[in-house]
Amino acid sequence: MTIKDVAALAGVSLGTVSNYLNGTRTVSPDTRTRIERAIEVTRYVPNRAVRTLRGNRTHTVGLLVPDAGNPFFTEIARGVEDAARGRGDVLVYCDTAGDPERQSLYIRRLAEMRVGGLVISATASMPPDLGDLEAVGTPIVVVGGEEMALSTSRVTFDHHLGGKLAMRHVLDLGHRQVLYAGGPGGELVVQARYQGALAALDERGLDHALLHRVDATGRSVRERSELADEIMAMRPRPTAVLCGNDLIAIAIVNTLIRRGWSVPGDIAIVGYDDISDAQLAVVPLTTVRQPAYEIGTSAAKLLFERADDPATPHREISFVPELVVRESSRD
Repeated sequence: MTIKDVAALAGVSLGTVSNYLNGTRTVSPDTRTRIERAIEVTRYVPNRAVRTLRGNRTHTVGLLVPDAGNPFFTEIARGVEDAARGRGDVLVYCDTAGDPERQSLYIRRLAEMRVGGLVISATASMPPDLGDLEAVGTPIVVVGGEEMALSTSRVTFDHHLGGKLAMRHVLDLGHRQVLYAGGPGGELVVQARYQGALAALDERGLDHALLHRVDATGRSVRERSELADEIMAMRPRPTAVLCGNDLIAIAIVNTLIRRGWSVPGDIAIVGYDDISDAQLAVVPLTTVRQPAYEIGTSAAKLLFERADDPATPHREISFVPELVVRESSRD
């Protein structure tokens, strides 16, 4: 759709739409409403960056993640940024906080900027706004989203297997009261890990009732730490906890130790991601490793393949999880 389509639908002149978009002249509230509605209906993308750069490709790469406070995503960003910098591009790093509205806003603004490409971490679902970027020829790479039917290049990680490895580990240690501690943001992958843990029970002919689940109400340290209070109050008490990510695991470990519990003496803890703090924690953390930096560079590689040649077929690069056993679950 073009600016002419917007003007026709809004019933105003091209000049009026241009004045609204550029802020060069004031338009009435009624006219503004009609123009905004026409833009929404036509899904017209105001080409602000191209107006400035006179048609040149913007040397920017967008990255959307559900939790920029998680070092795992910081490492992905570092991988994408290093690859982008090698081409003279810069990274626009956006934290969606797992909020679909916030995610949509960032995608619309990136579309207006005419970014050279977008890497997006799969969360609960992929937004329809991605069509805005596809419409202007922007290559897209999805990190995760293994079970999603997407016509994009992808970097995948077998989260189902990762959850299975974690559950097999605690079962091998003899645990039969296990808790899965999840949280908001990245629900798609957290759920895949949970399903993998259930599959490990199926492998051994064990009842799913042996695995319970609770989720943190938010992403702050306090909200993650509150999971420890729930664990202490549970009857029967879990003897092992599988966590949706390392930050949840570290918060639980630290809180339980402050309350006088022993890890792993009273309870075994397993994280996920293998962030740098996992090895340096007060009790070094058993975790499922996924190579964040390599995931970022791989996503950038797929992105630039499509940016340099849009006819390049979509590809997928997959990573296999690895269980790293440390003191938090050892006998």
